[in-house]
Amino acid sequence: MWVKKWVDYSSKYGLGYYLSNEVTGVFFNDSTKIVLDPNGYHFDYYERRSSDRQDIGKEYTLTEYPKELQKKVTLLQHFRSYLEGSEKPKPNDAPVVEEQIPERKVKDVVYVKKWMRTRHAIMFRLSNKVVQVNFQDHTEIMLSSETKVVTYVNKKGERSTYPLSSAMESANLEMVKRLKYTKDILTHMLNANTNTAKPSSQMDVGSMGGMGMGMNTVSQSSRPKTNNMGSVIEPSAKGQLSATNKFSPTDRVNTRPY
Repeated sequence: MWVKKWVDYSSKYGLGYYLSNEVTGVFFNDSTKIVLDPNGYHFDYYERRSSDRQDIGKEYTLTEYPKELQKKVTLLQHFRSYLEGSEKPKPNDAPVVEEQIPERKVKDVVYVKKWMRTRHAIMFRLSNKVVQVNFQDHTEIMLSSETKVVTYVNKKGERSTYPLSSAMESANLEMVKRLKYTKDILTHMLNANTNTAKPSSQMDVGSMGGMGMGMNTVSQSSRPKTNNMGSVIEPSAKGQLSATNKFSPTDRVNTRPY
């Protein structure tokens, strides 16, 4: 499971993305998340519980959801249409009779829990404990704490997989270089999180302790928004949503050819 397309519109609303399982999601500037099932009917909405900072999700449909989610649902549809290359959001006002209610296509929902951008890359942390880093040169690193493997995608889109425990000793120097960069970002962020504990940061890697970044020593974005490696983006319009504004993201859709 990985992020296949994304568009950064955090200047107003948040980050929209499209996963490899055809799920569309939005990470809003207020840190809430919305995830649309590929059937285009069911969606899950996540809010962070203040007591333990865990995401709590509820399932709704595009025909039945709380009134206060109206703007976010509308934005979800805009993001979906934009990522799929359509001009207008897909209609959701068609009546659905009980016999025609589509079944969910995805049972185990995966979504972007955190994200950040640096000078050279964009990083996603998924809810399935995968960290994905897409670099501006169209290479990519994915770390999985569950499978304990590193997946590297080179500039040609070719994939190779290495054990997490020995990846740093690989003969693939291009992969090792990017893996070191990823490790430096994570280390920088962990230190920053420990020292400053800023709740507004887009990527809280304090919960990444299980990533197994020991490894013996322990894209593509069109407009980088940080000056120093590892620094965290903070939305300029946090929590402000206005579905009536013209939806015109300033960053192009980022996508990979697989």
